[in-house]
This record gives sequence, structure tokens and C-alpha cells, in this order.
Amino acid sequence: MPIMDPVDSIFMLATFIKMLLIPAYKSTDFEVHRNWLAITHSLPLSKWYYEDTSEWTLDYPPFFAWFEKLLSYPASLVDPGIVEVVNLGYSTDTCVLFQRASVIVTDCVLWIAVKQYCGLLRASQASSPLQDVRTVLLSFLLLLNYGLIIVDHIHFQYNGFLFGILVLSICCICKVHSNFDWQ
Repeated sequence: MPIMDPVDSIFMLATFIKMLLIPAYKSTDFEVHRNWLAITHSLPLSKWYYEDTSEWTLDYPPFFAWFEKLLSYPASLVDPGIVEVVNLGYSTDTCVLFQRASVIVTDCVLWIAVKQYCGLLRASQASSPLQDVRTVLLSFLLLLNYGLIIVDHIHFQYNGFLFGILVLSICCICKVHSNFDWQ
């Protein structure tokens, strides 16, 4: 029976912990992101940054606004009330579950990035027990990062997703420059 990759095991543990936080406290960022889903889904692009029905106007860069737009499509299928701009303070169980799940699912980008990074580390060094310890430690520090868990899964942020994009970018640079010295 093959042994599970430690990165996968740590990701599963992290996901379990995040799932335990689903019924936890939700900050005002919950309504901020719900409103951004509604703005990007219901209004034309020209009004995204000018809509002021809510005090939580869209004030993030365009990449993130488009990210919210993508999330708004499944949100509208799960609970159409999520994407109505006039639904200020909308907070059904389905809405909360969707928003929590969207953060958990987008953390898969971080998992993929950590797997890529650990794979590059393994390929660049001779196999040793120390290398395995480094892989486990790196995976633990990145995937179970307390700051990311609290900020992303209590305050409905997507920093793990964005951090994953950063790590994947670093991996791509390292692959292009295959003589990169990992020491």
C-alpha cells in the first residue's frame, strides 16, 4: 500500500480544521464579500466601483473583482439571494456555508503550490531523511499557517489562494532557471 504524500496529509488536516470553523464567528468581512459577489454579478462592469447601496463598496483591484465575479456564478446557483445588491446584511445558513466553502476550495491553489514547491526541493537535492523532514515542516508551516487560517476562515479572505499563486509563480521561475541553487 503506497504511503500518502505528507503534503496531502497535512492539506487534509488543514481542511478538516477549516471545516470545524464553518459555524464560527463571522466578521463584517462576511457582508463585504457577499456585497462584492452581488455587485460583480448584478451590475455592469462600469458600475462595479461606483455602486454605493452598501457602505462596503468594491475597493479591491480588478483581478480580485473578477475573482468575485467568477465566484458569483456558483453563488447565484446555491442561493440567489447572495447576489442581490439590495440584500444588505443577508446571512442565511446557505450563504455562510457557500462563502466558507469558497475559501476552503480556493485554498486548493495553495495545496497545489506547496506540492509543486516541495517537488522542486526534492528534485534539486539527493533523497535523505532530512529532506523528508524539510518537506513536512514546509508543508505544515504553509498549509496550517495560523494567520491564514484565522484571517481567511474567520474573516472571509482569500489570502491562501493568493499566496498559492505567488508560490506557483516562484516555482515557475525556478523551473525556467533550473540551475537555481536551493541552498
